[in-house]
Amino acid sequence: MSGTQLNVRTVRARDYNQARSILANAGSQSARKSHPVHDKPDVPVAQGQDLLREARDEFREMDAGLPDKQKKSRMSQEHYKAVHDAADTMGISHW
Repeated sequence: MSGTQLNVRTVRARDYNQARSILANAGSQSARKSHPVHDKPDVPVAQGQDLLREARDEFREMDAGLPDKQKKSRMSQEHYKAVHDAADTMGISHW
């Protein structure tokens, strides 16, 4: 994550949907089960933060058995990158 973005109050629906796809493609079942936004232009930032938290926690559980040297922030580097790419897509810097 770049660290230069400010937290936002809302997330554009298309950005939320893209972030959801990033996480689902990385293996997040919670993201896969969530519904894409299609009936409004944006969603509260809390909805995007929840998406990130759920995927992060899910990935940490999935990756618990990996050796520490293969993990970053208690998840595989691939899952870490997916979570941060999703956060960047939504413009969320804190979750």
